[in-house]
Amino acid sequence: MPLAQPAPPPAPTSLLPEAEEALAAAEQKVIEARVKRSLWIPAIEQLHKARAAAQRFDSAATLAHAKEVIALCTLSIAQLESPPVRW
Repeated sequence: MPLAQPAPPPAPTSLLPEAEEALAAAEQKVIEARVKRSLWIPAIEQLHKARAAAQRFDSAATLAHAKEVIALCTLSIAQLESPPVRW
């Protein structure tokens, strides 16, 4: 007599509110960096990963990638304020 297998956990049907807010903030930061002409390619790549995770309703991955996008855009914008060469 086979043992009953436990039912797999239900697939999530929506993102956590924190992940949705982080993704929206990341998209705004990318727009800001693009307007200032300081957008880095790794930030775009991380944004694509965050959007893909959001489509899979993976809140943890969405949050992690969105935070990375925000950090990269913040650094790219801050780089504009530093001199090109420090002696």
